[in-house]
Amino acid sequence: MKSAKLLLTLSVLFIGLATHAQDKEVGIFLGTTEYQGDLSKDQITLNETKPAVGILGRYYINPRFDIAAGLYLGWISGSDANYKSNPDRVARDLSFSSVVVDLHGQLEYNILPYISNSRKYRFTPVLFAGLSVFYFDPTTTLNGTTYDLHKYTTEGEGMPGGPAQYSLVQVAIPMGIAFKYSLGNFWNLGLEFGLRKTFTDYLDDVSSNYYNYDALVAKYGSIGGQLADRIGGGAANNGWQRGNPNRDDTYVFSGFTLTKTLRRFSCKGI
Repeated sequence: MKSAKLLLTLSVLFIGLATHAQDKEVGIFLGTTEYQGDLSKDQITLNETKPAVGILGRYYINPRFDIAAGLYLGWISGSDANYKSNPDRVARDLSFSSVVVDLHGQLEYNILPYISNSRKYRFTPVLFAGLSVFYFDPTTTLNGTTYDLHKYTTEGEGMPGGPAQYSLVQVAIPMGIAFKYSLGNFWNLGLEFGLRKTFTDYLDDVSSNYYNYDALVAKYGSIGGQLADRIGGGAANNGWQRGNPNRDDTYVFSGFTLTKTLRRFSCKGI
């Protein structure tokens, strides 16, 4: 009799978990974007923290694993002005801003079993990693006018002796941690911190050495030289270092998610 009750209990639990495997979620993301690279002095620069929004969806394989996908839109920026303790960096006066459009898919591991609308399995920390394709386009403002830095090849990209021109569409590896909590009535609240490990050093249009100032002026006019070297050409003509090519840039999405679970069947009491 005890064995029969145990079998019945396990069967109900198994059916409930199997039913949950059909769970899907759709929702929104609201948060911030943070850039880390040659024009950011600290890991987190409050005045460079920008807003981010997005949409997302999840498909639960089981209460421990789910597959998520999202389309996030954020803004990033950086400036030599962040290096207040370094007068030479402040005087150099390089800066950028860019939109980032991030399409990603990732596998999420729920450290604790998670079932939306469950009393017992309503909270879990989460680890995730995946693949992202993103678009960016760095610009800067000089004398009140905004310029497309990619167009002006400020480090001689694609010019004789310069590096290859970088693409505005790149791939990254999203990875991070999150927390999920079931609010009831199949609504879920999340908090996530997701680093994007990119494979480019040009989010900020700053990577390696100054290109020849006179060659940039010859191709683009005086504005070409000024965008590359606002001091006036001395550094450029000597090929001095402009950035650190040994460290790729990164960006981070941090914020809240609010999702609604779509379930064909409901296993009550779990």
